[in-house]
Amino acid sequence: MPRRALIIVASASALLAPQSTIKQTRRHSTTLNPLEQLAEQAQIKAYEASAAAIAATISAKVAEKGDCMPDGMVPIVQEFMRTYLDVVAKQKRDPMEKVPVLKEYLGLVEDQLDEPFVFAPYHEAWTEENGAPIDHLKMDTAFMEPMLDPADSVLLGSERVKDIEALLAKGDNVVLLSNHQTEADPSCWSFALHENHERLERDMIMVAGDRVTTDVVAVPFSKARNLLCIYSKRHIDNPPEEKPKKMRHNAKTMTAMLRLFKGGGKCIWVAPSGGRDRPNSDGVYTPAQFDPKSVEMFRLMSAKAADKTTHFYPVAMMTHRLFPPPKTLTPGALGEPRRAIRGSVNIAIGEPIDFDEVTRAGCLVDDFPPGCVEDREDAAQVAAEYAHLQVSQLYADLVKDAKDRGSPYYSADRY
Repeated sequence: MPRRALIIVASASALLAPQSTIKQTRRHSTTLNPLEQLAEQAQIKAYEASAAAIAATISAKVAEKGDCMPDGMVPIVQEFMRTYLDVVAKQKRDPMEKVPVLKEYLGLVEDQLDEPFVFAPYHEAWTEENGAPIDHLKMDTAFMEPMLDPADSVLLGSERVKDIEALLAKGDNVVLLSNHQTEADPSCWSFALHENHERLERDMIMVAGDRVTTDVVAVPFSKARNLLCIYSKRHIDNPPEEKPKKMRHNAKTMTAMLRLFKGGGKCIWVAPSGGRDRPNSDGVYTPAQFDPKSVEMFRLMSAKAADKTTHFYPVAMMTHRLFPPPKTLTPGALGEPRRAIRGSVNIAIGEPIDFDEVTRAGCLVDDFPPGCVEDREDAAQVAAEYAHLQVSQLYADLVKDAKDRGSPYYSADRY
């Protein structure tokens, strides 16, 4: 069935506009003479005017759909599109270049409004490779491209990516225990891996909360990923009458996860904090504390799939510049504001964690491993605290690296 597009604003030439290639290189400054500076400023002004005109057209079309959208969603989509186009213009790029992908994205949003997609406990990415009619990963990549600056992006511990790939190739599992800062973190992984590790990019499985699988703005991007869909502890009680249904869904997700572990060769990214990091009163971001039950659950799953070895790697992500999360948490609420801001992708991967050594003789379940003596809850707490400490140290490395290179996105007041 053909999809309806929300907007028709592109010329035929814009539809054929080439996408720029993403390459991770370091920033090089160039000095322009006064005439060149004036010409550049004039070009940016022209593109900004074009961006404003396109945004106004989109805004009017979105407003026409107001009756079909959840309460408060119209201004959220309008601001999202306006700031996105402004990001493109400020790069001295013609905003018309991105109109085709905006048409596709907004068409997918409209599809979600017309017929809401319900994510299974384990969702396989909707890509051309997987036989989907629309390649959501391709859309996601084209959409996010102007948001992510390759010249200021880093992947510390990049040599461990090859180690992870080797482990997966022999049938072992890998769990990436990570902090989480923005809805765009899955896109950040694609950006970091795409050029040299495309197979891992496509196969990575992400643990996703209900926010990104129910919010109409997020769903088109979420469908691009392999997801283990779960209701986090932050939202499972809201509303109270739906808690039993959510708990049943989570039980199905655990069953699906165990099946994946037993199959082997799986890489799963999870934020054991249960959500995104929030800034403190000074606006400083640090990795949120890990939930011991979340870390323990993954350890238990790996123990149940005993014939497959599971390796745990700590990961830090500094990505909050992109679509910064609200400063405060509103349980049960959907439709948070999105303001597009260009930024860089900063990821650090640490040495694998040997939890048996960390918890010493800690028990995962009663009398397992044989001879264990420590209390299960104590072992879970120790494991979570140790994993969080590793991630926090990696995050400090990312902050230092950004300061040392003079990152324009993560300056002293933006960490």
